[in-house]
Amino acid sequence: MSLQQGSFSLTRYRVVGRRKRLSIAELNQNLFSYQAAPITLKRAAREMTYGWVLPDNPELEDAAGDRQDSWDLSDCLFEDGILLRIRLDKKSVSSQLQQALVRQRWLDIEKHEKTDAGAGKESSRVQRKQILDQVKEELLELSLPTISFVEAYWKDQEDVVYLFSQSKMARDAFEELFRKTFGETHNLSLFRILPPLMGLTPEAWESLSEGSKLLEKLRHTLPSGSGDLSVS
Repeated sequence: MSLQQGSFSLTRYRVVGRRKRLSIAELNQNLFSYQAAPITLKRAAREMTYGWVLPDNPELEDAAGDRQDSWDLSDCLFEDGILLRIRLDKKSVSSQLQQALVRQRWLDIEKHEKTDAGAGKESSRVQRKQILDQVKEELLELSLPTISFVEAYWKDQEDVVYLFSQSKMARDAFEELFRKTFGETHNLSLFRILPPLMGLTPEAWESLSEGSKLLEKLRHTLPSGSGDLSVS
């Protein structure tokens, strides 16, 4: 959900592992590899793609203008943090149409095999899976993407990130992009702030790492199905 709409959901994260203030040049190191590609109507079979785009904020326009194809994090500085924005391109296909096409092609194959008894046969299960994958890929190539955006605000000196969404799709996209763009390069870990983590002191946050005793104790306080504490 966009900040410009005036209402939003919120997911909070803590960034762990920063040893010094990271410069814009350092943060930009991997940014360009994970920026969203220009929107295109060329055929593609991927259900979901996502990447960073320039934040849609009037107060940033003087710095960045319309340079959606040429920008970096220096264009995203706002007050005491960094505004981040992801564009998600999602394609979907009609399950009824997919099933009808699979059934039609399977009937065509059965007719052909009856008239060509000498032809080699794969198992029906493998054949059906191949047809299903082929039909889905063809339908995805023909479908147009649905575009959506999600914003985040990274208070980098406080090691806090606010993602303005609670949807799993938005969280997954943001967590993966953050890990690849910033986490792997600068040894940063991203922790979603769930109730067991809300009372931690800054010192306790710094002690958190994969395999730490504190993290193991906190995992046991989560209800079943809540997922892992660390996401990057």
